[in-house]
Amino acid sequence: MNIGVMSDTHGNRKFMHRVADQMRQDAGVTLIIHLGDNFEDAEELRDYGHTVHMVPGLWCPEYRNNRVPKTTLDSFDGVSIACAHAEDDLQNKAQQADVVLVGHTHCGKIEQRGDVLWLNPGHLKAPTSRNQPPTYGILWLSEESIRATLHNINGTIRDELICARSRCPQ
Repeated sequence: MNIGVMSDTHGNRKFMHRVADQMRQDAGVTLIIHLGDNFEDAEELRDYGHTVHMVPGLWCPEYRNNRVPKTTLDSFDGVSIACAHAEDDLQNKAQQADVVLVGHTHCGKIEQRGDVLWLNPGHLKAPTSRNQPPTYGILWLSEESIRATLHNINGTIRDELICARSRCPQ
């Protein structure tokens, strides 16, 4: 299973749709995780036929709605993935996950903390935001490994990290 990860679209529907279509066509992404700012952008992706898992960002009205979870912890192909817009919202969910996805900083980054793979896909807000270019992520889940890639908006890989599933918590 291949999962696309985006964050901080901030109403830039042009970048968001371009990347969503690119992820589906070039990487066979079947699920997009949208990490907030803006929640309505994620809803639009869903309305356009994409399968979307979403959490609200700090600027979204949904973030202040107690009926909308700020964080999620779900399993996809046997991999537990914790999602939040801001790392501070995760609380103990990060310790229960194989993969943690966060946004908010607009700075794309992949790292391993212990046995947990962390991915911040960056932003799709504008040609630059906080001195960072637009980026997005893809999780490639196979029986043997979890591969995370960080992509520039043109699709080129900017960074990559592979974790053997046998080393990741199950």
